Amino acid sequence: MFKHVARKLVQAITRTRKFYYRRLREIAPTARGHCILEIGSGKQVKGQEAYSAVHIFTDVAEFRQTDMNPAHGHEVLDITSMTIRDRYDMILCLNVLEHVYETETAVRNLHTALRPGGRLIVAVPFAFPLHDEPHDYYRFTRFALERMLADFEKAEVEVHGPAKMPFGHFVIATKRAT
Repeated sequence: MFKHVARKLVQAITRTRKFYYRRLREIAPTARGHCILEIGSGKQVKGQEAYSAVHIFTDVAEFRQTDMNPAHGHEVLDITSMTIRDRYDMILCLNVLEHVYETETAVRNLHTALRPGGRLIVAVPFAFPLHDEPHDYYRFTRFALERMLADFEKAEVEVHGPAKMPFGHFVIATKRAT
């Protein structure tokens, strides 16, 4: 119970999810007609998609929701072992990478799954309580994210909150067009 209250309190103070969703709403018009893969679509609460961004991307050709937990009702997909190649225009990986122990493998697979010129959208917490234990492994700095995404043509890392103690990071990484 305390963990749940702590998470809600931190979310209320940092407004991180609101920040991520605002950024996604800015990106959504550029994704019209695209194929999107969402990693970690999360659970439904009272029949509503509580964590998915599906409600933001309404004018796309495909929006594929996935999660590691089959109880959440989405297709099960493990990004450390997936073999998708050049399929998606955009991949959303929101509040997931901190739960993936083999992050290098996961990022490599996400890169491979994108079409040339495709975009990987990553959001990760920094100053945030442990959650979903025992599978909460990392808190990434801006510098770690830039190194992790070095195979992309560019990776724009946006800090949410104070630079020296950010609440989280939002990244748009673009795969080389050729």
